[in-house]
Amino acid sequence: MTAEWAELDARAWRIYRGTHRLLLRLAGQLPDEPLAELRSILGGRGELIRLPDAVTVAAAERGVPLTVAELQTLRDLLAALGGVDEPMGADRVPISDITPATGHTFGPASPEVPQAVPAGIDLTDGVPGELADLEDELFDITDQLVVDALSERPGTMSVRRAWRSGPEGPHRVYLSEVEPESRAWEHTVAGQTELVQMGEKDPSVEVYWSEEPLPAYHEAALAAAALLWRRD
Repeated sequence: MTAEWAELDARAWRIYRGTHRLLLRLAGQLPDEPLAELRSILGGRGELIRLPDAVTVAAAERGVPLTVAELQTLRDLLAALGGVDEPMGADRVPISDITPATGHTFGPASPEVPQAVPAGIDLTDGVPGELADLEDELFDITDQLVVDALSERPGTMSVRRAWRSGPEGPHRVYLSEVEPESRAWEHTVAGQTELVQMGEKDPSVEVYWSEEPLPAYHEAALAAAALLWRRD
């Protein structure tokens, strides 16, 4: 069995989906840098067999809880790739079905923008006239390139961008809704790669399947985010 499972069978699809959901839920709980790296590995930019250990070690070191089902997904991934039965440090990972609040807040524009911008603003037809002076701040070249990278992938339904505020300072968070059969983990890497090439540090690209329940972190980001692109 290859690490990437180029042709996903039912077992591989279940493991990939479960692992992607796990990494989605860790947004705001793990720092952006290691989370982006974990998502890159899942998307094919690294040895997949390293992922279970990397997740459990990061969770154990920071006291971030995983669910029983998430730990089992990591065990299944490790076993499918020929590894040992138990990820490193799994016995030190807190177990809980509750996703902790992260304390982050979100807005549709950078906190440095001098004018109030309505939450959920629709920018698909351009910046509204009353905000025309803020065009470069509301939809810049980085936004456009991320939209291009994500919208070109099959199954993408929409792309949004929020600005997150917190102890780390202002940070862009992209949110992309995709069809249920899409390989969301590959969409994530496409967006991250574009951001890294633009010099963005520790990219945050949250790709989620349509109509699936989301953690409070993503619900808050979506409520504030500007809509950048939507499929006709």
